[in-house]
Amino acid sequence: MGFERDWLRTDLNVIGFGLIGWLAPSSVPAINGKSLTGLFFESIGTELAHFPTPPALTSQFWLWLVTWHLGLFLCLTFGQIGFKGRTEDYF
Repeated sequence: MGFERDWLRTDLNVIGFGLIGWLAPSSVPAINGKSLTGLFFESIGTELAHFPTPPALTSQFWLWLVTWHLGLFLCLTFGQIGFKGRTEDYF
């Protein structure tokens, strides 16, 4: 028995549904009437306005960046676990 070549078991369904599954709830205007996705993209635009200068450590950009990506990666991870668990009859 050798090393399984497709050890990651990639599936584009997980990426597609995971991205949609994260964009939908993160686009709900729940933070002072604004969405997390909107705040993140707005902060990107603000930081690009002074492009050669990097964002300050006190910039809201870092909060939105970490929060948005953490949610995305959690959604993709749980999507991979759920999708592969279902297709391989774990549950």
